[in-house]
Amino acid sequence: SFDGKVLIWEHYPDGADDESDLENNFFEPIAQLEGHENEIKCLAWNATGSLLASCGRDKTIWIWECFLPGTIGGETTSSSNPMFGNEEENRGEFECLAVLQGHDGDIKNIAFGPSHSQWGEGEEVLYSASYDDTIKVWAEEGGDWYCAATLG
Repeated sequence: SFDGKVLIWEHYPDGADDESDLENNFFEPIAQLEGHENEIKCLAWNATGSLLASCGRDKTIWIWECFLPGTIGGETTSSSNPMFGNEEENRGEFECLAVLQGHDGDIKNIAFGPSHSQWGEGEEVLYSASYDDTIKVWAEEGGDWYCAATLG
């Protein structure tokens, strides 16, 4: 997005026989994440769907904790939580855990991958590639994210 916002959409196959039945498939926005100063270049979900990372032209990475129905930390169905009870209400909740800075150029790509117990406490690390010709490895320890390595 060029406005620095991330919009999360939910898919509703309303009476569709299968995914190819486009006439009966629709999407609805359920959450809007704001914070980046300008264009967002890439989004990445971690393996469990509990974290979403966003990066862009402002040279920052935002890590969001996700509380969506059906994900770790989220409700199993929207009707089991009063917050999700009304179809008109927001059915997704996100909390910014960290804003990572350290690249000197726009960040063009991010991806979660296994840590192999090499960095931080978590099972996953976040990789970022920038137009500054570096790749950074970001890890989490004690709830704080940090740059564990820089390649390039």
